[in-house]
Amino acid sequence: MGATAKKSKFPIGYWICCITYTFERFAFYGTKPLLALFLATSIAEGGIGLSEVDAAPIAAALTSFTYITPIIGGWICDRFLGARYAVTLGCILIGVGYLLGWQAHSVGMIWAMIIVVAIGTAFFKGNLAAIIGRLFDDEKLLDTAFSIQYSFVNIGAFFGSMVCAALYMSTFKEGDVLGFRQVFLLCAILIFIGGIIFTACYGLLQGQGKLPFKYLTDTQGNVIGEEKQEKKEKSTASLTSLQKKNVLAILLVTLFSVVFWLAYYQQDIFLTFYIRDKVMRTVGGFELSPAHLTTTWNGLLCIFMSLAAAKLWEKLSNRPQGDMSMFQKVTLSFVFLGLSYGALALMDMTRGAGKANFTWILLFGVLITCGEICFSPLGNSFVSKFAPKKYLSLLMGIWTMASFIASTINGEIMKLVEKMGDFNIMLAFMIISFVCAIIMFFLIKPLNSLTSEGEE
Repeated sequence: MGATAKKSKFPIGYWICCITYTFERFAFYGTKPLLALFLATSIAEGGIGLSEVDAAPIAAALTSFTYITPIIGGWICDRFLGARYAVTLGCILIGVGYLLGWQAHSVGMIWAMIIVVAIGTAFFKGNLAAIIGRLFDDEKLLDTAFSIQYSFVNIGAFFGSMVCAALYMSTFKEGDVLGFRQVFLLCAILIFIGGIIFTACYGLLQGQGKLPFKYLTDTQGNVIGEEKQEKKEKSTASLTSLQKKNVLAILLVTLFSVVFWLAYYQQDIFLTFYIRDKVMRTVGGFELSPAHLTTTWNGLLCIFMSLAAAKLWEKLSNRPQGDMSMFQKVTLSFVFLGLSYGALALMDMTRGAGKANFTWILLFGVLITCGEICFSPLGNSFVSKFAPKKYLSLLMGIWTMASFIASTINGEIMKLVEKMGDFNIMLAFMIISFVCAIIMFFLIKPLNSLTSEGEE
């Protein structure tokens, strides 16, 4: 009984990995919501001095690049480099990237920061998650483990955006010069601290991450063979009819994923500028940053709503008819997305020539986070469950590519805003979201039939 109880506990190395995630996400979400503002703020006020249209694609690149590079980093760790060393290297590179942002006085330096941070993220992001996955004997604990890890991510996002958004506007501000650059320095320091803690705790990782992932190890790090797929499956064996249906279902949901994330990422650029200029943000004499009303609020909601959703899905799964299918949840996510943009459109329509009350943005945040919780945490599980083994990495890469594509397109949205106006953009996203919800609703049965034989 003692051995069984020991196995059921979360190992110390797991908590070290979660804390490392928190440091990295603090830095990322401390800088990401401010990057568009930094680029579009005048030089006299501490910015780079670009127009909003020119700033948008550069700010979007930080997100898009950090979604595409982990595919390369994963490939390197699969074959050549132990994941623990990759995570340490990633922390060093990300920290160096933010140091470049600290010294940035030109667009070229900002691009250098984005590229170095993205390369560091390639070594950090997926490989740290892979270490977590190898720390557990009981696969039933993985859903809980990654749900808790998702909370640590959002704790980092919450505190990072909240603290950094306040610091650049007040503590780090000198006269009229806002403290964007000092925020980058702070984030670099915190990344280095996180990397030092992780590296100092190598001995608590149960031997995981010493060798490339091509080596199969047990939860104590002992090599038990090389992880090789069957030659038949790897080369000549064709997909079964069911596997082909599963791949089609994954591709269709991935297509909808691009639309969802494009609407979601408007918080980073378009809504950031809108909130800065057209929303009343003063509470009790304290001026809120746009980041407080988007990233900070979203992070706080995610911490609690993700846990509530997990309990809800578990409760639904105990019904005779079982839990809602992935496709029903995607449909629901687009309903919430449409409602969130409907709230924004109503806000813009009623504010007249003045500024809107910030509570509208809080309502938007609640609705879009409900959509996120119905969609985001389920994607990797969905692909892992239904992808044929020999195409798992490829389909995971395609799933990640959806965020990359959405973020890249997001960089061009400000050009449409100039032509169409704020209200029409909000209305367009509302209509597109509801149309996607309707399409998904009518596709639920056909999509369920594509995966029904694969579900338990």
